[in-house]
Amino acid sequence: MGDSPPPRRSARWRARLRLVAGRDCALPIMDDADRILDEATDWLLALTERPGDRSIRARFQQWLAADSRHGEVWESLNHSYDLIGKTQPQMASQRPEDGARTRSRRWFRKRERGRQEAKHPLQTFRKRRVLAVAASVALAVWLVPEAMLALQADHRTDTGELYIAKLEDRSTAQLGPSSAIRVSYAEGERRIDLLSGQALFQVTPNKSRPFRVHADDVTVTVLGTGFDVRRLPSTTEVGVQHGRVRVDRSAHGADPVFLSAGDLVAVGEDGQTVTDHMAPQLIASWALREVSARDRAVSDVIDDLRPWYRGKILVTSKALGKRRVNGVYDPSNPSKAIRSMILPLGGAVTQITPWLLVIHE
Repeated sequence: MGDSPPPRRSARWRARLRLVAGRDCALPIMDDADRILDEATDWLLALTERPGDRSIRARFQQWLAADSRHGEVWESLNHSYDLIGKTQPQMASQRPEDGARTRSRRWFRKRERGRQEAKHPLQTFRKRRVLAVAASVALAVWLVPEAMLALQADHRTDTGELYIAKLEDRSTAQLGPSSAIRVSYAEGERRIDLLSGQALFQVTPNKSRPFRVHADDVTVTVLGTGFDVRRLPSTTEVGVQHGRVRVDRSAHGADPVFLSAGDLVAVGEDGQTVTDHMAPQLIASWALREVSARDRAVSDVIDDLRPWYRGKILVTSKALGKRRVNGVYDPSNPSKAIRSMILPLGGAVTQITPWLLVIHE
């Protein structure tokens, strides 16, 4: 991927960079858009703060050349940066008020950083300008995929919503929060495309019309069962409540994986699989408005809670995200559920506006 940006700043500073503050940027639709936006924002901030640093500029050029998508996001970011600069001409000459400086020191929890901002108001203005730009691009990242889903889906759910779709053959598809499916029934096949999120299927047997669920390159064929399929950015997960399914990875030509009650499989982008087994009643616990954790990583449990939260959840500590937890959490109150999981581990949860939770050490 090329060289990476300078070390990230504090969790709260990174959070402020993602607050929604603009609307003038259209980000290209692509995988890993959030990650690339984070990296591009770091580079824009570093280059703005230290424009004469040749080392930073050289490392930035390596990052830019490492992936064509980096250039697309960088162009969009700079376009909004220029637009915002034209609409805020007088801020650079204003010295922050004492109260604002105090809030800034509280924000970073570093007194010297607060003093530095007071001494260099132009630099502070540039940081705020980068904040607005990053938020503008983030808004495009969130809204454009939603508009596309609305056009493609036959059934979809909003944040924190569950919905049972009754299909024409008396099968059902229970959609989890922030999920979408497209239904294509033909004479010889019953096809469901999982466009986002996850769904729990209860299938009416019909050997002459196989029931198949497609999620990216993964195809799940029913052999008489109730099963859960979940689509994530880099993984597709399948779990079986009862009966059997066959999981095929069409793009990789690998042998199929057969699952029975309590079996789970996670299929990565490279076609590699990781299998597990648990009590069948724990499969798709989200359908009962529960998020279950049995020796799971914090980051994985938070991924389960994200569709229930109307906003963004940022985990800024990799070490904390790798900690293992056990428990059953109520996703109807994601903020409370996350605090009950993180605080006993010695971590912290900071809410910045109703739409942003930051998890940090």
